[in-house]
Amino acid sequence: MATVTIRNLSDEVVAALKERARRNSRSMEAEARDLLTRMAEGEEFVSGVEARIAARIRPRWSMPTSELMARIAQSPPPPVDAEAWLADTRSDDDSEDFRDPWDQHAAS
Repeated sequence: MATVTIRNLSDEVVAALKERARRNSRSMEAEARDLLTRMAEGEEFVSGVEARIAARIRPRWSMPTSELMARIAQSPPPPVDAEAWLADTRSDDDSEDFRDPWDQHAAS
């Protein structure tokens, strides 16, 4: 068996590990060993902090596809002449702005 020493842990991390060990009725060393073993075996860990952040972010930054499609259906398309826009875009093909950056680098 190997011995691992971890230095420079913040007091907050040590306190949290001690509290977790107390809740699980084991020593801090046994708790750390269990956590490291489960992580090494590929077990996914989601802390309470991660779950709280995920709960806040999901409603704010995402919506169901059905709601998005309903909003798109309610919005009329803009009055743009597609043929004129396409012709204008194609006429700009020689523009430096639209060249592949790798091609630009190779040419210099």
